[in-house]
Amino acid sequence: MSGNKLIAAGSSRLRKAADSSVDPAVPAELQKNVTVPTAQQASVDGSGASVFARGRVLSADDIKGTPEEQLAFVTERLHEIDLAGKRAEDFTVLNKAVLLEVAQQRELHRVAGHTNFAVWAAGVLDIEPKYVFELLQDAARIRAIGELGPDLAQHLTRASARKVMADVIAGQGLEAAQVVMTEGLAQAAQQGKRRPTASLLASIAKELTKPSIPEQETRSEISDPPAEPPAPVTPAAVAALERAVSSLKERVYSPLAPGAVQAALDADPVSTQNHLEQLEKDVRRVMKRLTAATRAAAAATERSEAPAG
Repeated sequence: MSGNKLIAAGSSRLRKAADSSVDPAVPAELQKNVTVPTAQQASVDGSGASVFARGRVLSADDIKGTPEEQLAFVTERLHEIDLAGKRAEDFTVLNKAVLLEVAQQRELHRVAGHTNFAVWAAGVLDIEPKYVFELLQDAARIRAIGELGPDLAQHLTRASARKVMADVIAGQGLEAAQVVMTEGLAQAAQQGKRRPTASLLASIAKELTKPSIPEQETRSEISDPPAEPPAPVTPAAVAALERAVSSLKERVYSPLAPGAVQAALDADPVSTQNHLEQLEKDVRRVMKRLTAATRAAAAATERSEAPAG
């Protein structure tokens, strides 16, 4: 009787859902059931639908307008589909990891007649056994960098970069990792790159924790003037605040200028509105922390200036 119940439950779960036409390997934002009439529109129309909605494949006829408009369309769509592909890869890795983790915890490989979990999983996925654990580790890193927020995490598309930032989060904390990512994006932009490399992020993280000790110079005690006192060492926490101030001016203040906002609205009003709303939420959270921080600083100043009892 219990077997029949299990079969019935399994059958109900296997029925097609109302949204069964949605391809789970394609990011949701590309699957809106809306027809986009021309490619001269932006990546989304007023309803928020992408030109790649429901897995639509473009053709040469979609790319129209002036040469400048065609170039802009091609460039923007390449960036869009590249990012969508990265999200689909993350989707695949995360879901594979959940299935493998449950199978390992419940020892389901033994039900299949295997004593070694990695060998069983490798056979199912048609990969080498060592890659099973690399997949699980990468999934854990994807979850970890998710704490950075979508605006920062979306730039960590390579496993090597995810590893660096996951280690920073584990070793230095989330706020330090956010500083590293923000600085990494700024330096990458200066180098003409869309996202920071793993080596660049590792270098920034190392500099963040390294005390700034001035280099010692040898001099003659007779002819050389007396050495200047060494510059004070900047603690890592103070350096993080300094970087946060610089980053705020460069990456937040300028894009909010009236002209910059209007240009963004002209290019994509829907995405601009979404970004502004998210920024407003983040600023409110920052203001709460900033208020608490300034109160703590004021209290510390009062204690230091109070006469000794």
